[in-house]
Amino acid sequence: MFLIRTVIWAGLLVLWLGATTSASMGGNEEKDPPLVLPRYETLRDAPVSHAGQIQDGHLRLDRFGLELTDGHLYLAPTIDGTIPIAVFLGDGRLKAYPPDAVEYHQLEKLSDEHHVDERFERLVLWLTDDTAKELQALATPAREEDTDDANDLLKERREDRLKQQLDNPDSRVVAELLRREAGGRPEGRAFLLADIDTREHDWLTLIIEPTDLEEVSLYKHHARRRLVDWWMRFDHASDYEPSYTESALDGFRVDPESLDDDDITGVALGLPSRPLEPDHERWAPRLAIPRTDVDLALDDDGDANVSAALLIEPLEPTRGVRLQISPVLEVTDVRWRADTTGDNADAPLLPTIETLDDHVEKEVAPDEPVSLTGERLPFVQEKNNRFFEDDQFEPWVTIELPHIVQPGERFILAIAYEGELVERLRQTEDFRLKDTLTWRPRHPDVRATELDLTFRIPERYRIASAGALMNDAVQDKTRIVRWSTGTPVRSMAFHYGRLERHTVEEATSPRLAIYANRHHQGFAPGNREKTIADLTDSIALFTDYFGPFPFPSLLLTETPTRHGQAFPGLVLLTYQTFGELYTGEAELFRAHEVAHQWWGAGINWEGYRDQWMSEGFAHYAAALYALKGLDKPEQFENMINAWRLDVLGEGQVGQGLGLKHYGYSPQLLVDSDGHDSGALVMGYRLNSSETPFDYRILVYEKGAYILHMLRSMLIDHETGDDNRFRTLMRQFATDHVGGMMTTRSFELAVEQTFGEPMGWFFDQWVYGVEVPTYHVELDVSPLVDHASPFMLHGRVRQENVSTGFKMPVPVRLTFDDRPALTHQIWIDANEVHVEIPLPARPQRIEFNAGHAVLAKIRD
Repeated sequence: MFLIRTVIWAGLLVLWLGATTSASMGGNEEKDPPLVLPRYETLRDAPVSHAGQIQDGHLRLDRFGLELTDGHLYLAPTIDGTIPIAVFLGDGRLKAYPPDAVEYHQLEKLSDEHHVDERFERLVLWLTDDTAKELQALATPAREEDTDDANDLLKERREDRLKQQLDNPDSRVVAELLRREAGGRPEGRAFLLADIDTREHDWLTLIIEPTDLEEVSLYKHHARRRLVDWWMRFDHASDYEPSYTESALDGFRVDPESLDDDDITGVALGLPSRPLEPDHERWAPRLAIPRTDVDLALDDDGDANVSAALLIEPLEPTRGVRLQISPVLEVTDVRWRADTTGDNADAPLLPTIETLDDHVEKEVAPDEPVSLTGERLPFVQEKNNRFFEDDQFEPWVTIELPHIVQPGERFILAIAYEGELVERLRQTEDFRLKDTLTWRPRHPDVRATELDLTFRIPERYRIASAGALMNDAVQDKTRIVRWSTGTPVRSMAFHYGRLERHTVEEATSPRLAIYANRHHQGFAPGNREKTIADLTDSIALFTDYFGPFPFPSLLLTETPTRHGQAFPGLVLLTYQTFGELYTGEAELFRAHEVAHQWWGAGINWEGYRDQWMSEGFAHYAAALYALKGLDKPEQFENMINAWRLDVLGEGQVGQGLGLKHYGYSPQLLVDSDGHDSGALVMGYRLNSSETPFDYRILVYEKGAYILHMLRSMLIDHETGDDNRFRTLMRQFATDHVGGMMTTRSFELAVEQTFGEPMGWFFDQWVYGVEVPTYHVELDVSPLVDHASPFMLHGRVRQENVSTGFKMPVPVRLTFDDRPALTHQIWIDANEVHVEIPLPARPQRIEFNAGHAVLAKIRD
């Protein structure tokens, strides 16, 4: 804040005098200090003052009830007609009930309570509507007290949120005030953040974020584990009919005390089994970004100096823009220019020698990005100074535009930033990109944008990215590389290092290239050839299952990480897949990332509740590659069985060496709740302070198992033909490529394939957490005077699931001198009796053949 305060008057003077233009294209000129938003400085500098005493006050915050029993209220001065901050010191209570069974399970898991009933003594609110005025109306005059305590608390919460969470509510308030000035804020959907110091769970945060698809959240941040427990999350009450909000605090239809502990579920309490779909979805994107140009210079140590320009088209009246950027990067300058591209899609967004005015110096340093031109804008990005560690920055930059911009009035926003973006690993002479998603400025509403990326690097290095390689030339020992996606993409990354490029010469579709460090095992001829074979073979198989490859080319690069990541036309693979992983594990890894070219890159997911399809589908595709591409049915079965054991919580013991390669280690599974951790549609929220790894276990492995169960239900058991499953997946992919997939759209596709409602399947496996236990008692007896000489008979008992849970379970019977038979038994009751005539006595009876149902089997 010292830097900001020392430059504010100079910054404001420059803003009043108008635009400035940089004097050269290079980045070596003296930089002017950044301009600061006046509203932001006013908000940060103003103390709260005593506003009275509140006794027995009640306030409604969406589905939450706030009871202020007895305490004192402190308010910040008004800004633009809004009181932006309130502090309450005294006795209070927060109450809320989960809206559905999925949220109930999550809340009970994290709090051990059926609903929210939290007593507190300290409360800090950041506000952008009339809520503070409602609080003010509840207060009565009283003797002023504890004002210093209130201001100390506000300072503490500001510092703690920035240090522990890299969150700055003040900049978010300013962004909302700018939106309100432009008239872009729908009534009743203003930003609110409440930090609540509870007696039982320390600090909880209630946030209403109107820019999120699901606007309302309650969470607890764990600083030590650097994890967030998301207690509840749902749509804003204004998306529903009024009765939804009116009854939100009425409680459950069934008293939890009337149920046995084992019987208490959200459904048993009268809650809907699925998250409620809004009656009127009011969320809408605020702007579009058709194109982003980036000019990025990297030095030998991985330090970055970057200029980026975004072509922005507002979709509502706009006074400010708030962009995401990596916390390792510091924004140093922001500029505004009117759109000059016209109808020319190839017109550069960043200045070039040809576009600069005659009076501008045209001597260009090849190892520096072009400097920005245009009117300088005020912005906010707070800095978290850390001792003995690299500084971190607020991962948002909040920018004030020079005037209200109307919808359709396109403009160019240019941003300069710098930081240690790439980590140099000196022992291996490798580089690691620290942030593959927000290394360029992004807006959360923008699903896809066309990217034109220029990299300036030392001559001996290369850049691997995707799209079309437009230029790769050396100037004064600086390699200048330009990649262009040509079409809008969801995201894109790059890899930097001493890379050698290998192009697959054979005629393939898509075109294939590999960039790898020749000092690593990946460049051993055998490993590289095997990698290429897995790429081409998995693409061929997935084209059969999912339709044509979504992009014209695929570039694979080896990175010094322990994970993989996929982008449109680009796959980042850990160097371990080139030699350190076990046979089978490496193929699974490579095929999984290739499958993401369909599921994740070619087809995006709508929201976090749908992300399980991207990871789960890619994971199952990798298993199919083992089964069909490599013709290794035993390896396929080992993968399925390993996933089953992990999800069931049985992977810690009794798991063979081969299975451990495909599942997770016992050390990780110790902290897992398995399937009981939550529904698949909880997405990233499955990870918590108690279950830090369950996102991967469930989204990847249970998500894959969903497809395995569907395929098992659709397969022709006599021939092994899975054509109906292929038809399902090809049609679903074809219908969604280039767009968004949702859990609901997949359910509709499944219903079309089966020709019947399949809600029961999704309720059980996608929205539910139950897994059946089958107690199997089957025997074979001879028959006298019967067309079939033998009978399979007995019973199957089903436990640990709710009434009505059902699944078809295959029983495979193997004979000595005749083909095997498979019968499906519908287990849809607590006990099912089995009678199946047989042509001969079977040598083997396999209940739940091929692990077709995710279940525990007990004799």
